Amino acid sequence: MRYYYKLVGHTPVAVNSLSEWQNYLHSVQDSLKHLVAETIVGDAKISTSFSGFDLTFGDPPLLFETMVLGGPHHGRMQRYSTWEQALTGHDRTVVEVMTTSLPDE
Repeated sequence: MRYYYKLVGHTPVAVNSLSEWQNYLHSVQDSLKHLVAETIVGDAKISTSFSGFDLTFGDPPLLFETMVLGGPHHGRMQRYSTWEQALTGHDRTVVEVMTTSLPDE
């Protein structure tokens, strides 16, 4: 089972070692290659990106993550296996943040 991945185009590819993964991260840290999408809705920023590691240790691995930062949905998170799923999930999250409100606490 592999835990570390790099992106080749929009396709995750398993790497052979932690050092190879770290070298990949260092090479893309200042680029937007890992960013799938980012959208601002009011006080919230919805960001979807490639993490490069599988925290679920599942099959298929979950390597992409959408996170809501700020606003009433702050902390909402969803993970995906593919770039296409991540893009669809990002768009779905944007619509939900735009059209739903949380109950008052």
